[in-house]
Amino acid sequence: MQVSTYRHELDGVRALCIISVVLFHAGFPSLSGGFIGVDVFFVISGYLICGQIYLSLLDGRFSIGDFFARRIRRLAAAYGLCFLTVALVADQFYLRSEMTLIAENFLGSILFFNNFQLMTADGYFAAPNELNPFLHTWTLSIEEQFYIVIPLIVLLFQRDPKRFVFMLGFVFALSLALALFSGELLLSKEERYFSSSFRVWQIASGGLAFLALHHLGDRFAFPGAAPLGVVLILAPVFVIDGTYLYPHWVTLVPVAGAILIILSGMPEQSRTARILASRPLAYLGRISYGTYLWHWPLIVGVIYYGIRPSDEVRSVIVIVAFGLGALSYHFVEMPIRVLSIQKHRGRIFGFFAVQLVLSLGVAAYLFHQASKGDDAENVRLAELTAQISKTHDGWDACWGHTDPDQMCKLGVDQPGLDYMLYGDSMANSAFFALDDYGKGQGASGLLATKPSCAPLLGVARTADCIAFNDDIVAFLDQADPMDVFILGWWSYYAEGLRNFGTLRGDVPLIYADGRQADDTFPAFRDGLDAMLARISQRHRVILINSIPKFEASVPKAMLRALRFGTELPVLTRAEFDAVQGRATQAVADLADKHGAILVEPHTVFCDDTVCQMDQDGVPLYMDQVHLGIKGNELLLDMILDRLATER
Repeated sequence: MQVSTYRHELDGVRALCIISVVLFHAGFPSLSGGFIGVDVFFVISGYLICGQIYLSLLDGRFSIGDFFARRIRRLAAAYGLCFLTVALVADQFYLRSEMTLIAENFLGSILFFNNFQLMTADGYFAAPNELNPFLHTWTLSIEEQFYIVIPLIVLLFQRDPKRFVFMLGFVFALSLALALFSGELLLSKEERYFSSSFRVWQIASGGLAFLALHHLGDRFAFPGAAPLGVVLILAPVFVIDGTYLYPHWVTLVPVAGAILIILSGMPEQSRTARILASRPLAYLGRISYGTYLWHWPLIVGVIYYGIRPSDEVRSVIVIVAFGLGALSYHFVEMPIRVLSIQKHRGRIFGFFAVQLVLSLGVAAYLFHQASKGDDAENVRLAELTAQISKTHDGWDACWGHTDPDQMCKLGVDQPGLDYMLYGDSMANSAFFALDDYGKGQGASGLLATKPSCAPLLGVARTADCIAFNDDIVAFLDQADPMDVFILGWWSYYAEGLRNFGTLRGDVPLIYADGRQADDTFPAFRDGLDAMLARISQRHRVILINSIPKFEASVPKAMLRALRFGTELPVLTRAEFDAVQGRATQAVADLADKHGAILVEPHTVFCDDTVCQMDQDGVPLYMDQVHLGIKGNELLLDMILDRLATER
């Protein structure tokens, strides 16, 4: 059966994918798994490109020069314009201290190794990457790595189509086995997300689907196959989220959906395929490449400039992103795609060479800009760094210890234990306040902290957190009576993971038996209730309530306001109450129930109208929520004032 690699219904599948990705990145919370659109893109790409290679091998006309010329003609002009524009705009607006990030990721993007750079960064779902305008180029890097290596292997195998099939099957099996069975043994959760080795099976699966269709025809077709494929693609968009190990077993679902549509979704066979091939969906699919290139820098620009991502703003972002995709398609991609490979191959390679040299020149310029800096900015940055950017020396060393001999020490160094600071990263950020507290009181203390682990009992975001909390409680059960200061990012857990920016969806709590909480808030309340009931039997508990959270990094917002003359973002008291109020009230109620001493930072950080981000020009935070040195000073004053009333 002779199969065409181009199919209008696959443009419709692309449309579903780009809509999922853009809405997910724009921050619509119901699409917590919208990132799976990229997996389906990989499958379709493998179907098209591997199919073209195989057909040319069968006909004895495979040319590596023609192959690379086609890839350049299809991709280079659009990504070249986008990347150069983003890099030069970033040079005008980003802080000099941030230009190394821009330069490194721009270089990685134009040379197709940005996924490797991102493997050593904070992870796809981490807040720092949300201000990286080249974060999304990891997908292009993986594709091009595959399509650079595969033709070279084809030449090594003497253009034999059978060997090409064997090679494709081998790559698929090896990469899939790594993705499914390695867990975090070889790479961490963050690293594996960007790894080519854990992704190329998706591209190869598309190629194998083409081979199956080419040789076996429509034998795979069965009633309902195409609509089932659509369901398998769309269901994970609404079900999974950033807590999943990915790519892993769950990744098989959208990939299987794409394969089903490829194998049995011909328009003449399927009503679903005819809908996918309809003009509106097919058009959105055709402009998906340009839309993908431009949507993420657009989102980053909006967040970076300090515009609050409301639903209205998100909707405008989505519309503009697709508009830019349409402009890219009609005025950048199509003019060069009409060039004949046979007649204009030399011109195409020449164009690519000029673009590459220009891009490398811009990369060198960006690195120079990063080293040059701005005197006024550097002075202010130094002031801010001295005040808030530096965490305490043991920040990274304090995580996750349950043995008191390994925990970070607070207060004075003397025998015995007088108090403990217990909680998540918020507790770690309060190190200075509680360390100074101990020194002032002549008391010795310990810090028990684990990132993203609320001090709850029997419920948490992960099983590791539950085990950590169980160990801390077991230690406190046998320790001599002491003061236990408890601090967490309460709304983070009570309301699900709703952070600023665009990459996060809701992340539910789980119980010790692995069950997912049906409703996050009651589970949070019960977990804190159980924790306070347990600890307060033996110790005096000082419960520190909510610290107001801003939409973006406070010190960076102050720097941008200084540089660009923009208004500082404002967090009103009404907005604090709307986002953090329910959790704050629950903490207060439980403190009263168990006789815990309640410290309420929001009553000092906020008045009746607004919450302050700085005091006398010095930020209270090191980012959007964690306390800086000045914030620690305020917290210590609150603690001392509150404890003075208990004497």
